[in-house]
Amino acid sequence: MEIVPPFFGIIGVSLTIIFFATVWYWMKYNEIENSETRKAARWNMTGYSLLLMAAWFMCGIVAYPGYALRPERANYEFAITISYVVMILLLLGFIFVFLGQRKAYLTKLQSLKTGER
Repeated sequence: MEIVPPFFGIIGVSLTIIFFATVWYWMKYNEIENSETRKAARWNMTGYSLLLMAAWFMCGIVAYPGYALRPERANYEFAITISYVVMILLLLGFIFVFLGQRKAYLTKLQSLKTGER
């Protein structure tokens, strides 16, 4: 099977556009929420940023300069090194998203206990 670079380019650009749209809505959301909910959203946005960086570095593994998908041009030393970076970014990204979700849940639970909405 042949690799179709435009497919990866279109998906990569789409991910970037969706990320920036998410940032835009996050900024709008910050304007209307209380401080504790804002903190939760910041944790989430940090996680999303790390996940985007992980996706960006994945490109370096499978395309230039790692070329893991093209054995005749592969730079496996680079691809292996960046693989560790990607895994760390993915782990941290999901930890931050989890912490943001947990903070949002605890904030909502606290507001329900105190009678706020």
